[in-house]
Amino acid sequence: MYAYRYGILLCVASILNNVVGDHEKDSHFAEIIKRSLIATAHSCMDHVNATIEDVEKLREEPPYPETSACIIKCLLEKIGIIKNNKYSRTGFMTAVTPLVFTNKKKLEHMKTVSENCDREVNHNHQTPCELGNEVTTCIFKYAPELHFKS
Repeated sequence: MYAYRYGILLCVASILNNVVGDHEKDSHFAEIIKRSLIATAHSCMDHVNATIEDVEKLREEPPYPETSACIIKCLLEKIGIIKNNKYSRTGFMTAVTPLVFTNKKKLEHMKTVSENCDREVNHNHQTPCELGNEVTTCIFKYAPELHFKS
């Protein structure tokens, strides 16, 4: 169980460190968001019966194996980036804006990412969690700084 929590913590911390700047990383608000994301990620891991190996796959490039894609889809649903089994441009901006609102350049970049993915994400899926792969592939294409590699 500790390995699960540690693995997902690394992934979420990586996202936050890559999205927020040095000034923003120290903010109370970023800490609240980080804790909320970690709790959400834990619940998704439990929901799909994920192993630490499934989490580690998220450091690789998508497409992810089904269980790893299910972790991502669940997390994206819980934070509003996927709504009604579709990518949500508004949900993406709602999720990232609190992390970048003090940096106009990053905010504009994320707006462009949201618009590009709104046009490009394929919603015709052959497996239940394929949308998790579609959305992450698009986001990483336009915002590679959001990848969990580190």
